[in-house]
Amino acid sequence: MAKQSPSPSLLILLILPLLATLVALMMLALEARPGAEPSPTFAPAPPRTVLDFAAPDFQLPLLDGLTLVSPGDYAGRPLFLNFWATWCVPCVRELPALAEFAAEHSADPAGPALLAINLGETAAQVAGFLGELGLENLPVALDINQAVKRDYGVQNLPTTFVIDGEGITRHMKLGEMTYDEMGIYLDALEQAD
Repeated sequence: MAKQSPSPSLLILLILPLLATLVALMMLALEARPGAEPSPTFAPAPPRTVLDFAAPDFQLPLLDGLTLVSPGDYAGRPLFLNFWATWCVPCVRELPALAEFAAEHSADPAGPALLAINLGETAAQVAGFLGELGLENLPVALDINQAVKRDYGVQNLPTTFVIDGEGITRHMKLGEMTYDEMGIYLDALEQAD
């Protein structure tokens, strides 16, 4: 019985995935080198989702458990209303940007505001989690029963609504929000006025 050699087509099909894996590993190694230039980043795109409905009203407790907050507390100011949870990886990635934005604008009573609404977790869970991240000053309300989530129709996390100073929801961002994108949304609100 004669010994059969593998077909050239089979050899190519076996070698191509190995070569692709090798190239991918080399690219990762080059990016991971100290002093290597980072991959190019692209400027965030302008908001695509344009909405026009009155922001549903609510009253939720802040982390202190004593203070209630509602959208009306931000009348006259643009409001970023962010829905998140500690178990949501993109939510956690965006928290530092949200905290930076909130801190930068907190001294301006007419400037933009941010309220992060945690879904279904206790004050102790959220406060401990934020403490570990060093984000204790992030303004967080607790939607324990997730009623506000339902009122806003939130299905995926994170989701951020951009509400103008008149209480009209103008934009919705699905997925992680960056600091730069928040500025773009503010510019879009100003241009709409």
